[in-house]
Amino acid sequence: ILAIGALLLLGVLFLGRDVASYVATTAGWMQDRVKDSVPIKFELQRARKMIADLAPEISRHKREIAREELDLNKLRDQLQKDEEQLAKGWDDIQRLRDDLSRDDSNYMYAGVSYTSAQVENDLTGRFERFQVKEGTIGNMQKIYDVRRRGLDAAQAELKEMIAAKGKLALEVENLEARLKMVEVAKAASELN
Repeated sequence: ILAIGALLLLGVLFLGRDVASYVATTAGWMQDRVKDSVPIKFELQRARKMIADLAPEISRHKREIAREELDLNKLRDQLQKDEEQLAKGWDDIQRLRDDLSRDDSNYMYAGVSYTSAQVENDLTGRFERFQVKEGTIGNMQKIYDVRRRGLDAAQAELKEMIAAKGKLALEVENLEARLKMVEVAKAASELN
């Protein structure tokens, strides 16, 4: 710790504010040297392993996306069905309200006679159920929207994974070409 502190102090004294730039440049230079010293055959193996590791992950991702698409289709169909029922319920409420506005003493529905109090109670119950159903559909729509955005994000991630796999495959081809060039150059220098 004291040695590092002393080096930093000397670096600041001799290099001033540029010490961070020198350290970053030196680190980058050392990193490039290490990368250049790695054998091409090792890089090829590494790239092939990365491609092999991506394949099961891509397959798993595709299965999850397909499952989510099915679930979302079911949820969308359920939403459509519930919205149709909600619209029918609203029509029934409007009909009962219109009937009550006529101010009759008895009302006939499906061959059965009802008093205005019974129709009013039915109307109140239907309206309360309508409001609950409307809230439920609103919540289901929010859930659908969130899951849809999640699915879109998963599909974008899958595209990125496939692109990364293609990039790695291209890198493998480039490394194989470099290896062949090195082997040809080695053979030519042995002949000379």
